[in-house]
Amino acid sequence: MNIIHSKDNTPIAYEISGSGPLLIIVTGALNTHNFGVPSDLVPFLQKAFTVLTYDRRGRGQSGDTLPYSIEKEIQDLQTLIDHHGGKTFLYGHSAGAALALFAAAESPEKVLKVAAYEPPLIGGWLEKTLTNFLIRQVSKQVAKGENLAVVKRFMRFVGMDAQLIKDTLASEHGQTIIDMAGTIVYEAEIQKVSRSFLEERAKNLPMPVLMLAGTKSFKTAPAIMASFTQAIPQAESRLLEGQTHSVEATVLAPILESFFS
Repeated sequence: MNIIHSKDNTPIAYEISGSGPLLIIVTGALNTHNFGVPSDLVPFLQKAFTVLTYDRRGRGQSGDTLPYSIEKEIQDLQTLIDHHGGKTFLYGHSAGAALALFAAAESPEKVLKVAAYEPPLIGGWLEKTLTNFLIRQVSKQVAKGENLAVVKRFMRFVGMDAQLIKDTLASEHGQTIIDMAGTIVYEAEIQKVSRSFLEERAKNLPMPVLMLAGTKSFKTAPAIMASFTQAIPQAESRLLEGQTHSVEATVLAPILESFFS
């Protein structure tokens, strides 16, 4: 693992493999640089790209300087980009997809293209109220040391069955996942600002953007994909048949390689 320090001096851990143009993968909830959907892509992409995977702050081997802010997460990405040539492609998954779009809007001169798989998009006042309730509840549970309960609840929410949850938590990554429970609040904070980003900043994205969603994922995923596609000037979209929120790397990798190439 390599370590770089972000603007607020938080250590950010990352790995690099392959050769070619830089492609940074931005993970979603409870994922690290080597665990989860995005990390599965690396073997398929490293022949065409210099693939950088990293632990977002509060995850894995990266630090976490409180209080949390989305701006700090964007600065983490900016630091990684600047240290590796100043230009990159971005692929983001779930909340990481929203974060990739936020970073592209903040630093359009650094981001060549963005691919985003199922970013969250908050709805009306009821969903905002529920999200704020979730943030308070998770924060209280984590403060009490109830990380395992928080993680299991989230895993059920994203569609994992009981056996898969059991197997995942029993794996070599299990304790790392449990330790990341508090970062679910960070994902909720990203979701909270997604609507204002869509309405106010998405139209200013100057680079090509590929919006992606699966036909067997959340019922709202195709509509959210369409909303982002309509708002971003150079956006196109693709609905992946048979894919869930945990999109298969073998399906996704050739699509990303074609788009970024």
